[in-house]
Amino acid sequence: MEEKSLQSLKQHSELLAQFIIRLSKFYEGFSPDIDNELQKLRGHLSGRPDFTLANVSVNKLNKTLRIADLTVRKYTADSLAQWEEAVKKLQHSLIDEPALTKESAKILISLNQPVQSLFVLQSLCNKVLGLFQQVIKTDSNNADISSITSAPALHQAISDELTQLIESYANKNSEDDQLRALRHKLKQGMTEDELLQSCIVIIRLVVQDSLSEANISGKVIQSLHQALGGIHENISQSIEQSQSNFEARQSSNRDIKAKLDSIEDQLRQAESLEKLKQQAQSYLSSMALSLSEREEAEQREQAELMTLLSAMRNQLVNLQKQTQQYRRKLAEQIVSTQTDALTKLGNRKAYDERVEKECQHAIDTNVPLALAVIDIDYFKSINDKFGHAAGDKTLQIVGKHLKSLIQPTDFIARWGGEEFVVLFPATNATELKSKLEKIRISLSKLPLKFREQKISLTASFGGTCYREGETAAAMFERADRLLYRAKHSGRNCVMIDQEFI
Repeated sequence: MEEKSLQSLKQHSELLAQFIIRLSKFYEGFSPDIDNELQKLRGHLSGRPDFTLANVSVNKLNKTLRIADLTVRKYTADSLAQWEEAVKKLQHSLIDEPALTKESAKILISLNQPVQSLFVLQSLCNKVLGLFQQVIKTDSNNADISSITSAPALHQAISDELTQLIESYANKNSEDDQLRALRHKLKQGMTEDELLQSCIVIIRLVVQDSLSEANISGKVIQSLHQALGGIHENISQSIEQSQSNFEARQSSNRDIKAKLDSIEDQLRQAESLEKLKQQAQSYLSSMALSLSEREEAEQREQAELMTLLSAMRNQLVNLQKQTQQYRRKLAEQIVSTQTDALTKLGNRKAYDERVEKECQHAIDTNVPLALAVIDIDYFKSINDKFGHAAGDKTLQIVGKHLKSLIQPTDFIARWGGEEFVVLFPATNATELKSKLEKIRISLSKLPLKFREQKISLTASFGGTCYREGETAAAMFERADRLLYRAKHSGRNCVMIDQEFI
């Protein structure tokens, strides 16, 4: 019975140690101190677990978790990527402003440096905001004082960036009146001051959302800390109880052995059979009582062990449920940050990740990769004539239709406004032109009707193929220039880079 109980305890302890090892790896990246101590804890629990050293690590983790600063790497990275993209777009319009170009380059370098806290993130956001303020101030001092007409491309780029950010937050906070008001103003058109105020609102939203997620992460880490503490306490209690029971059994064994030895002595020294019988009966009764008490003790021990193991199992089940819920939430957040709120297609972040993978795949496999930028012709007239709700509906219909026309291996994202970008893996320029022509014709036949009035919808296309050694941004800019040529060639046409045909 003793060996069976110890073996059962050993198996459950090993299973528990393996679970803690796997669970601790899920929380890697929370902070360097916690990562270091979790690594030590995994070492103590690997192979033949050393619960004494594991106890030391758990105690250190308890202290570290109480004082650790909350860090949110994911939201920091997302924020940096969004501001980096905005500054890069802004930089293209600063060719004639050397001082501002130099300042934007410094900010881009800062945005690519590791960020350890939300305060550093907010400082970087303020630098970006300061750059926009300088650009607006510079434009105001020019001969043409109208902010919107002096830099229409820049104004539109900033508006597009804000629209993307607001759509992302509005998707999670659909009842937020401030977000609804910003969306409406952006669609109507904003002055420089209004754009500046909107930038400040978005910065506050980014910081507030990051702090909120940090609080959730802190609660999950605290839950892990409490669960580890409870499991540690149960393990210690189990070990102590097993040691105590083992010592009690050893004492019982010694007592029985002593009685057997006494019977043997009595047999040698017995003077009469009757007296020996009486003494033997007495010893046997005493031994029977000892064995009965021992059996009862073992039954109690087994019941206590099963109760303890059941409690530990319940703790592990609850902890698993919490981690699964948190993983689900993280997965949903990742999908949300990579999905355009209006069309449900991928957004720029999703495109940036996908295009890097496809470029690398094209290099590794030496297969072509094609890219197309699509822009709906005269889209502003739909907004002006039927309202922005009709414009939004048009974008949804077009996005859904475009996705239905491409292959599952292709990728489509909404670039911003009425522009879409599509990646065609394993597609050369000749094939790309054929595919885009089919899409162009299909779009022109798309039945659209608002207020009982039919709308003829067309689009312009710019397409190119990846050149070995170039960046994904260079490929996109080339396709964008071809789209510009298509727009100035009468629209509703496809322009392909002739170098690849």
